[in-house]
Amino acid sequence: MLVPLDKLLAYDQNKYILTKAAMLAVDKIPNMENYPEKIQSWQVVPNILKLVLNEDVKFETKKEEDQEK
Repeated sequence: MLVPLDKLLAYDQNKYILTKAAMLAVDKIPNMENYPEKIQSWQVVPNILKLVLNEDVKFETKKEEDQEK
């Protein structure tokens, strides 16, 4: 299975941020060293999710300061 479901279900942080990081990572596929080169096009999302969940792709979240009223 391409996506490690146990890690996806056990992920206890904001899944929206995880998904956003995965979507941004798609744009950077040519720069990734550990992305499999010979894959079919439908496997892009599962491979990116696998890399993000296995922490091969690192992402940071920035805390935004409270907006002024």
